[in-house]
Formats: sequence, C-alpha cells, structure tokens
Amino acid sequence: MQPELVTDAIGHISAVTAKPIIVYPNNGNVYHPDTKTWTRGLDSSSLIHMALRWVEAGALLIGGCCRTSPADIHDLAKALPADRQQALC
Repeated sequence: MQPELVTDAIGHISAVTAKPIIVYPNNGNVYHPDTKTWTRGLDSSSLIHMALRWVEAGALLIGGCCRTSPADIHDLAKALPADRQQALC
C-alpha cells in the first residue's frame, strides 16, 4: 500500500473493529508494472511524518513492505517518542 493511503485506511478500519491495527506500507516509491521498474517517491522525512500520524490514528504496529529498508525502520524508531517505539516491527 502507498504510505499516503494509510492514515485514511486506519480510520476506516478502526470504525468497524476494535482489533489491533497493523500497517506495513511500501517506502513511498512508485512501481511501474509495464516497465517493471521503480521511481523514487517520498523522502524519508515524509515517511517519518506519516508514521507519527499512523500511531496517533491508532496503528499498533508499523512495519514496511516493498523497498522499505532496515535503515528506514531505524529512522522511524529514532523519530518516534520512546513510549511509541514498540510500535515498530
């Protein structure tokens, strides 16, 4: 899932369930299936800003899918307040 869609998705999910919400979007790059290539999308600061909103919106765990690197997760961990760092996986 594209990171830009996650906040709204959390809102829709939390409206119909009390189950824990887990999100693991891609890193913001855009895949082009016709050429089977990726182009650069979001920068890491945008991803971090969005992840903070995801936690505030109710995401219990945040991970990463396509093209999300260990460095991305590390940067997210550094950006989250200490009481929210358990949200990363």
